[in-house]
Amino acid sequence: MRLRATFQLAVVTVLAFLLGAAAAWAQSQAATESALKAAFIFKFASFVEWPAGTFTRVDQPLVMAVSGDAAVADDLEQQLVGRSIDGHPAIVKRIVDNAVPVGAHIVFFGARRDARLREAIEATLGPVLIVTEQANAHAWGSILNFSMEGARVRFSASPAAAEARGLRLSARLLSVAHSIEGRSK
Repeated sequence: MRLRATFQLAVVTVLAFLLGAAAAWAQSQAATESALKAAFIFKFASFVEWPAGTFTRVDQPLVMAVSGDAAVADDLEQQLVGRSIDGHPAIVKRIVDNAVPVGAHIVFFGARRDARLREAIEATLGPVLIVTEQANAHAWGSILNFSMEGARVRFSASPAAAEARGLRLSARLLSVAHSIEGRSK
């Protein structure tokens, strides 16, 4: 009887350890995905040409707004501490109540679906780099769209959507895109 109780305790201990390890692994996978997306968003800024007059001062911040994904916003804030892009300090603003901040240069819409995403994209005006993570988002005006392929974060690009907003995507950015809307790669 005592041997059986010891065995059961050992099994419960091993199961608890495995469940804890699985939960930690799942959290690290999510953290890795959000950190990668944040790094991509930061790097995208270096490969986009905004229209003349977008930045009225040399020290004007480059504003990155995030909606629908607190983990990406958190990781982006951590990655941007003390960093700048072409001399512009980079800052993060969180979108509340679907109101994209005036003066945003990059907007990431995470965890949006269908009509809500379409409405959010259509409501975002001006030369704004719109980054999403939903299939078919390019049809609604998304410029860069994340997708997962196994454990890898990929992105597709829509030069036409960028051009419609007065932006130009560099050839270097397009060369690393997983796919390009309107072109065979």
